[in-house]
Amino acid sequence: MRLIRRLLLFVIVVVGLSACFDPPEYPVQPQIEFESIEFKEYGSGFDSEPDSLILVVSFKDGDGDLGLDPGEQGCISETICYNNKFYRRKLDGNLVTYKDKRTDPNFSSLPEFVKPFNCINWEVRNDNNVIDTLYFELNPDHYNITVDFLVKNPSNGTFEEFDWTKEFTYPNCGISFDGRFPILFKDKPGSPLEGNIKYSMGSLGFKALFSIKTLKLRIQIKDRALNESNIIETPEFTL
Repeated sequence: MRLIRRLLLFVIVVVGLSACFDPPEYPVQPQIEFESIEFKEYGSGFDSEPDSLILVVSFKDGDGDLGLDPGEQGCISETICYNNKFYRRKLDGNLVTYKDKRTDPNFSSLPEFVKPFNCINWEVRNDNNVIDTLYFELNPDHYNITVDFLVKNPSNGTFEEFDWTKEFTYPNCGISFDGRFPILFKDKPGSPLEGNIKYSMGSLGFKALFSIKTLKLRIQIKDRALNESNIIETPEFTL
């Protein structure tokens, strides 16, 4: 268990901005381009700092509505929500539990509480020594930057996505390197915006998982209105 905890990841985001006196015209859908990627190795052992992958992408956005506060949750409209999970409720208002899946035909099609679903669709909650297993669906709009790890197959040269949500067992499953970068230019809403996002991803598991493998990253961002940017990939790299 200690090993699993130490292999879990963290993300650090640093955003750099640039502005012009004559505002340029950009589309309201964000546009991104790859700038650089760097791997920093901090040593070995459980007392060392996690190794880091540092990704830099440039961005342009026509109305500047980029960024989410770290603790921002809930919905700002009927179609735009930033919470992490959606819980399903029954007609009586109570949350759907795993018991309902087993006993109510209306919920029999819900996924089983087995890997990989135990951190993706089911949450074990202990309230005052009453344990329930609640059904939920992840909100794809909780994060505003998604990062996929692509691993090269040396036999045919194709790349396959590495699924972080299936790598660790319960209760440490369900992780990913998706994250949030902060709100930009709060004092100038609606203004065109461009700059760089520096996105640092750290884990003690990088070398154990990818030491001799060829990787690429696939990146996309979205704005507060959930407009999605273009999808980009980094060049191939190794650790």
